[in-house]
Amino acid sequence: MAATKFTSTKLSPPLPVIEKVCFKVTGDKRTFYVTSQPVYLWPGTSPYQTIAQAGITALVSVRDSSEYTIPFNPFDLTETDQLILNSVAYSNIPLPHIAMSQALFDQQAFHVARTLHEWKGPILIHCSSGDRASAGFAAMLITYYGYSNKEALDFALHHLALQNQQFVAWVTAYQPPV
Repeated sequence: MAATKFTSTKLSPPLPVIEKVCFKVTGDKRTFYVTSQPVYLWPGTSPYQTIAQAGITALVSVRDSSEYTIPFNPFDLTETDQLILNSVAYSNIPLPHIAMSQALFDQQAFHVARTLHEWKGPILIHCSSGDRASAGFAAMLITYYGYSNKEALDFALHHLALQNQQFVAWVTAYQPPV
């Protein structure tokens, strides 16, 4: 099967996210946003209101809730409530920074890929820096859009924000279930 072409554009101005890591990805008549953690810009409105106003109808966080202890960029414990109150569907499927096996990464990444693929409206995927979100997006390209691991990895490295070598290795070896 020929791979579906996706294009990525770094948004300027970006949605309100940490370090302005914000990519709009289009392809297959769909729109995805791959970003870092939404952040409150003071003074200003909730980043979740801005996300809803941008027409995004669902958000997938691949952060681990134990990240609430990170001082600079903690897991936002209000995210779920804020999104629901702004009519944005929410899922949290962690791709944590832990010593997990390739099989465990594949299981989590497939769940992320399936969630992204099944939602038909504009959807945002984020982690703290955009790195793990890029890995999750790469898993979707492999699982559903005919990309080889090398092609998906290249897209995530050069058109998104994938940098962490452990996630690079996991994406390189990713195998969706048969």
